[in-house]
Amino acid sequence: MKKKWKCCLCFLVLPVLFVAFSPSGASASAISNMSLEEKVGQIMMCFFEGSSLSPHLERVITEMKAGGVILYSSRGNIRTTEQVAELVEKIQKKAAMANSWPLFIAVDQEGGLVNRINEGTTLFPGNMALGASGDERLAARVAGIMAEELSAMGINVNFAPVVDVNNDPRNPIIGVRSFGSSPELVSRLGRAMISGFLEKGVLPCAKHFPGHGNTGIDSHTGLPVISSSMQDLNDTELPPFRAAIEAGVPMIMTAHVLVPALDLERPGTLSPNILGMLRNEMGFSGIIVTDSMGMGALEKGWGMIRAAIEAFNAGADILLFGADRGHLEDEHPMVFKAILEACRSGVISETRLDESVERILKAKARLGLSLHKRPSGTTAPRKSASKELTAAEAASKSITLVRNWSKATAQLRSGKKTLLIWPGEKIAAGKQLASLCSNFSVVSVPEKPRKEDIQAVLEKAGSASVIFAGEYDSWKNPDWMELLKTLGESRLFLLSARSPYALSSLPSTGGSLVLYSDIPSVITSAAAILNGTTLPLGKLPVDLPGIHSAGWGLEK
Repeated sequence: MKKKWKCCLCFLVLPVLFVAFSPSGASASAISNMSLEEKVGQIMMCFFEGSSLSPHLERVITEMKAGGVILYSSRGNIRTTEQVAELVEKIQKKAAMANSWPLFIAVDQEGGLVNRINEGTTLFPGNMALGASGDERLAARVAGIMAEELSAMGINVNFAPVVDVNNDPRNPIIGVRSFGSSPELVSRLGRAMISGFLEKGVLPCAKHFPGHGNTGIDSHTGLPVISSSMQDLNDTELPPFRAAIEAGVPMIMTAHVLVPALDLERPGTLSPNILGMLRNEMGFSGIIVTDSMGMGALEKGWGMIRAAIEAFNAGADILLFGADRGHLEDEHPMVFKAILEACRSGVISETRLDESVERILKAKARLGLSLHKRPSGTTAPRKSASKELTAAEAASKSITLVRNWSKATAQLRSGKKTLLIWPGEKIAAGKQLASLCSNFSVVSVPEKPRKEDIQAVLEKAGSASVIFAGEYDSWKNPDWMELLKTLGESRLFLLSARSPYALSSLPSTGGSLVLYSDIPSVITSAAAILNGTTLPLGKLPVDLPGIHSAGWGLEK
């Protein structure tokens, strides 16, 4: 059912602490020739449905004059790299035909867990794996390859890297997407990835300001609160953003989190205090883009239209309308009209609007885009042996030994059949591992095992002295955790294919390796370790309460 919106513009006009503004140079001329509708369009970035140029998408481009769109596999935008390249080319051609500015084409291609385009691109194990490697040059090369492939398809904005410091082991949304729990590590690798993206001509976006790592609530569903003191924020959450600014990051994404030390009432996205700090105290002169305006953190207290207007008045430049649950693409024209009316009525000043439009046009000029200079042709990225070698290097340098592994490898080398238990929904990775370790007998178990499933596994395990098990953030899944504990920790050897935090709940396992991902290159590297042909080289990038501190790993 479509949602009905009642547009009410009786909002408090929030104070915005910015210096006096007047456009300069080429951007001043461009802005002076733009209608109010064109300016409002530039500050909107919208999702859309389907894999082709639909009537709705045409309307977003030609009537709303939207400044950008964001691609989602979940909304059918992404099928193959060839199809994405063709779609992006059609979008930009439609903008040219309508005499609209070339669009930002954005995607969340973080690597690892959040990767919108998988087939046809080089797969990398993600931020926490790179954190385990500690290798800045490797991080820059990974970002460069990702940017090269995105750019080939015409994608010019990547909402990455995540520079949140994951200092809450129970964080439900960041976790393995973070480089680690050390501000210094996150700063180093975030800076490296930003340089890699920029070198290959894609605009990166550091996220989620002022930090989403110390939260126990997912902002997609509720409003998280970060209770850190100002001193803690300066010591932990903020340094990676300062490092990103020093590295020349052109975009920073806000977080829908309440930070009482900075603002008692409004979450980061809606807070003039928080966004003013980013501009004035931290010296960020680039584009502030919101996290998606339809997320639960804002939906419950503000609603999309009110939140959008308050976010813009707080200091945001681009309002992101992502593919949030329960929201439809048909809402975008209504939001556009509401923002337009807010400008006409003075709730949003045109001077403030011009300020954001100038930042947006300057960023597009950095990409070589203007009304008179359009994007060149698009194509599917080419795979290469050198790219796959970089992915393999990222995998081999990241896998981390957390607890004794000698008994496990001895079991495999003995030639005895060894049980490998793997969640059924992820069984492809388990089967790949079993195919590379000839003595494994793989058993698929439902991700939410019932009592009879657990009993069946126990019967297959029998009196075996060693059992291997794949593990995917089991601390979030009490049913899988029960299975692991029932098997008997002392004979259990864990392969953690996400973050290592579940190991704190299983302190007596016989051994454990942290893989951080289950992509093919990681499974291949894990098999080499299990077969005794190589060693796990990674260092824990996070603290594991009750087990080890960050930095633990096999001594070379």
